Formats: sequence, structure tokens, C-alpha cells
Amino acid sequence: MKTLTVGIAGTAKNTGKTTATMALLEYLRNPGICIGITSIGYDGERVDNVTGLPKPRIYLEAGSLVAVSEGCLPAGSARVKVLDRTGIKTPLGEIVCGQVAKGGLMVLAGPNQSRHLREILQWMSVQGADLVMVDGALNRVAPMAETDGIILCTGASYTTDLDRLSLETHSLGVICSLPGGAEIPGAAHVEGKSVLWNRDGVILAELPGLLLEAGCVKAMSCLAGEAGGLYCPGLVSPAILEALAGLPFREGMTYVFEDPMKLVLSGGPLTARRFVDRVSQREGRVVFRKSLPLAAVAVNPFYPCYRYETNHYQPAFIDRDLLVSKIKCSVNVPVFDVVRDGPGGLAGALKSLA
Repeated sequence: MKTLTVGIAGTAKNTGKTTATMALLEYLRNPGICIGITSIGYDGERVDNVTGLPKPRIYLEAGSLVAVSEGCLPAGSARVKVLDRTGIKTPLGEIVCGQVAKGGLMVLAGPNQSRHLREILQWMSVQGADLVMVDGALNRVAPMAETDGIILCTGASYTTDLDRLSLETHSLGVICSLPGGAEIPGAAHVEGKSVLWNRDGVILAELPGLLLEAGCVKAMSCLAGEAGGLYCPGLVSPAILEALAGLPFREGMTYVFEDPMKLVLSGGPLTARRFVDRVSQREGRVVFRKSLPLAAVAVNPFYPCYRYETNHYQPAFIDRDLLVSKIKCSVNVPVFDVVRDGPGGLAGALKSLA
């Protein structure tokens, strides 16, 4: 059976990413299910290193698979039998792959590059993992494109402005719902490069993989009348993304990005959504080589509120029902408050990725 991989992506610290992860681990605990976990950030610490408020910690059962920076191993109570050394270096040491021999708390820090995460997911698949969870934050979420889909964790800690929160969540949902599987003319010869081609599939120009300089737009502008498609494998600066939408391409232009996260990181969800809207207005389309579906959204009404009179952060909450209602209206995927609703619905949403 194919290993299912899911990213747990938080829009900010304290948006409930660890709570969602722990809820899924507890709900799916079963001797017949092998679960693996890694992180593209750093998580599992006892208290938030900014606010000083307590954080939920990652508890792993014996038998779980884990890929973690070696320096994290002594920091928790879990005991891990190292089965493989990856050679992947991080500030906290080499990433090692192993199996939890004694259940306990664990601090997670893992790879921050897509190719490294790909290696780890492949290792866990070979070891027989049924489900692998990848913990990470949205601002460094590029490697999550290696997973089958994501659960988004958001809430008041990101912003207490519910209109803005729902708009950004909606924008991310729109981007993740765009189709994948796009083919690139001459793809075997253009890996790592951006390419512009005409409607017959003939490549007109090869450009840098990262579209960050104004010269790229100038080069494309000269060929706009002939162009039928553009592929960019890397990031695009917000200014260049804006300029692309304004180039005099013919109607029906196809824009291909490597995956949804590359587009989202090119200026944020709102900028990406505006780009998609402008392309659609000219009967064009935005597609990806690899899709990354949004399976569900987990919301958290908690946020750390700084009290000037005490010079400390204190726990605070926005209206839970209003938060859930707003986000449910903004996306076409299930929305849960895991603390109130329990983990069953969130676990059920994973079936959409299988």
C-alpha cells in the first residue's frame, strides 16, 4: 500500500500546528498502523521561545518512525534507535532516521530542502510507514510540495482580523485547488530553467529558474505576441509576478509553476490569488506540474496577548464560533477546531489525499 504523506502547515507560531499533530497521532494510534514524522522547522520545545507561554509537546509512541537532527535526540524523553544516517547537515547536526524504541516527548528539527525531504519520505516508505506527517510553517513551506497534501493550521495568533484571515485562507484554498500534472514542451532539456513557448510547443526563450530581475520581463515582452505558455520552476518576485500579469500575451496563455507553494511564496496568498484572477480575466489559466491539495483547515482561537503593565504575554482568545464560521465560508474543505471537535474529523479528511 502506498505511503500517505501529509504536511501540517502553520500560518504562524501558536496557530495550533502541534495540537493538530498530537491529536492525529493519538487518534491514529494503532498497532497495525505505522506512523512516521519529521519537521521542516523546529518544534516540540516546552515553551514558546518568544512569548514564554507553554506549548504542547510532541509525544511519540514506541514503533513510530522519525527523521530528526541528531542534536535533538538528547532533548526529549523518547529513545530512538538510529537505523540510518542521511549525511544531511543542519545547524543541530546530521539528520538521522530511526524508530522510537521507548515512547516519550521529542523535539523535532528536520530538513529544509525539498530534495532532502524527498529522500526521507522515500526512506520511511521503504520502512513500511502507512502515514508520514511533516510539520512546518507556511513561510518555509516549499519542501511540503513533496507531500500528498496539506492541513492548514491558522487562527488568531496569525491575525485577529477575521476578514483578513478568511480572505488569505480563501486565497490559499483557491491556489491549492488549481490542477497539477502539467507538461512542459522539451521538459527533459530545460530542467532548472524558465521557458516560454508558442502555441505549437516550440520553445521561444530560456530564462533563469528564479524570475527576480526586470530583464526577464523585458525579454518576454518582446515575444508576447507569439507566446502560448510560460513555465517557471522557482520563485517569482512579487513585482515580476505583477508584471507578468500585465504583459501583452494573447488570450488563453498558460502559466505553469512547479507547485502551489512556489506560487504562494512569490508574494503571499493574496498576491498569488490576484495573479490568478488577472490571468483568468484574459481567459488564461494557471496550472502546476505537481498539485498539492488542501485537505482541511484547523483553526485556533488562542493568541498570545502582550500586557504592557506586566511586561509579559498572557493567553487570550477570540470568539471561537465566529472564527470557525468565517473560515468555513472561505474554503471548500472541512474546517475544525481540534480542541473542541476532537481529531476524528481531521483524521477523516486525510482520506481525500489517498
